This record gives sequence, C-alpha cells and structure tokens, in this order.
Amino acid sequence: MLTAIKKIDNIISRIEKFFLSYSIILMTIVLVGNVIARRIFMNSWSWAEEVGQFLVVVTTFMGVGYAAREGSHINMSAIIDLSGNKVKKVIAILSAIVTMITMFLFAYLSFKYFMTVVGSGRVTPALEVPVYVITMFMPIGFTLGGIQYLINLIINLKNKDKIYFNNISPIVEYDNEIEDKE
Repeated sequence: MLTAIKKIDNIISRIEKFFLSYSIILMTIVLVGNVIARRIFMNSWSWAEEVGQFLVVVTTFMGVGYAAREGSHINMSAIIDLSGNKVKKVIAILSAIVTMITMFLFAYLSFKYFMTVVGSGRVTPALEVPVYVITMFMPIGFTLGGIQYLINLIINLKNKDKIYFNNISPIVEYDNEIEDKE
C-alpha cells in the first residue's frame, strides 16, 4: 500500500513542481520585463500586473500540497521539541487529521466559489480571460494539500516506530523499548 501511495505522491509532486517552477519563472520574466519596458522604453505592459497576480494565485495554491509534503508549513515546534516520542506521534497523527479535514473543507468551499465565478461569466480587465481560469487553482491546491495530509496520516499509522511531520523522511525513529521523555 505504501508503494502505491509513494507512486501517487511522486506523480502529484511532479505536477506541483511543474506549476510552481514555471509560474515563478514566468512571473519573474513578466514582472522584470515590465519594469524594463516601463523604465527604459517608457511603455508599461498593460497586462503584466494581471498576469503577475494570476501567477501568484497559481504559486500560492499549488504550493499548499508541496509545502505539506515537505513539512514546510508553520508548526508549533516548541511543543513538539519538548514532547516525548509517544506524544510526538499523537501530535503528528492529530495534526494530519485536523489539517486534512480543514484542507478538504476549504477545497469544497473554494469549489463552490469557483462554480459561482463560472456562473458569473466575469473576465479579467486587461486580457479578458475568464476569472474561473484563475480561481480553479484554489480547489485544486486545497485538494492536493488534503491528499498530502492524508498520505502523511497513512504513513504515520503504517510506521509505528517512526514519526513523520512530512511525507519524505521521519523526524524520529525510535524503539518502543527506549524510555521517552514523558
């Protein structure tokens, strides 16, 4: 089962890395290009700010799952650091459950918002792109984040002697016979 999860995770990781990498590169090119055009040629690109905002949205929401996989979200490490291994394991499992539920709830709510935007027929001012093209990344990102926390939960439940706060490597490998700091 963990092998299948790792394969799914690798596919999702490649998709996220593609969107994150190219969004950041394109954002840099467009925004720096606009600054050069405005400063040197005295002619700003009317669409550059809109594209930049779109790419920030893509980067933000596609980065949710990536940050979850890497364990890069903000956490209360002081509490974790002071806890024994059994408490750390409980915190890792509860954190994964609560965050997964939150991500899937946000995915549902953002999908409802996305459907409202689709129904509105709104378009962006400069490029006249349908706004739903931008908002579709909200439910996608939250869903990918929820999947990452689900994977983290499964990994923690399957590996009794390891504690995972990310989906890549355990923070602690411990032997149940070793006395905890509790």
